[in-house]
Amino acid sequence: MTASSAPVLDRRSPLPLYAQVKRRLQGMIVAGAYPGERFHSEPELCAMFGISRATVRQAMQALVDDGLLTRVQGQGTFVNRDKFDEAFGPSMNFLDQWASVGRPLSLVLRRFQHARPPARYAQVLGIRADAAALAIERVRSSGRVVISYDYRYIHPDFARTVDREAAERQSLLELLSRRVRLVRGENKVEAALAGREGARLLGVAASDPVLIRDLIYYCRDDVPVMAGRSLYRADQVRYAFTVSLDAGADVRPRVEDGRGRAA
Repeated sequence: MTASSAPVLDRRSPLPLYAQVKRRLQGMIVAGAYPGERFHSEPELCAMFGISRATVRQAMQALVDDGLLTRVQGQGTFVNRDKFDEAFGPSMNFLDQWASVGRPLSLVLRRFQHARPPARYAQVLGIRADAAALAIERVRSSGRVVISYDYRYIHPDFARTVDREAAERQSLLELLSRRVRLVRGENKVEAALAGREGARLLGVAASDPVLIRDLIYYCRDDVPVMAGRSLYRADQVRYAFTVSLDAGADVRPRVEDGRGRAA
């Protein structure tokens, strides 16, 4: 990006200049504009956008806090392209997976309520439209960076398996497995734009890419226990699948960090 190609800032906008700069740089980083290269220096960005160094420094610090940039003493600022590979396996305990590579997740419970789920989840769970499932919404964060926003709906027959205190700090699958023998999980992952909902929940721009994971978990006799959806920041997470070609092999999930190293 050069001074002639830099987006023009709207000085009449209620959005602060540093936030406008942050948003533009974030879009370029996510789009892959800096593959493994040193990022622009503060003086370069001042010249590109025609703004003060204090404004540039504030924008860059926000990107560092979000995990998109890394400062190296004496060398400069670099784009952080490390993503975490969430590995699908029998336990699906993503909290343990993140902790195993030194990036523990924090949970914030936004909803814990016995209420009627949206119609599509009532249908998936096989319950009446007016039946009350346990509705749980949680935010998962790594440091100051929001990783995902999770919606979960637990079948009324299994709702007492999870209490509020436990839902604030533990894997829901782990909690359910203590009382119910889960035998199968269906997960579908697709890419999309954040849109208004994703932007609000994940703290990204509406035009930023996100990953959407739809899930259903079953116990014996194909009885659905839990269904839901997760919205992920696509600049922070990938999904890793290991498929055995030997039907008799003992398959164990492989957990890797964003650089492909075994954890």
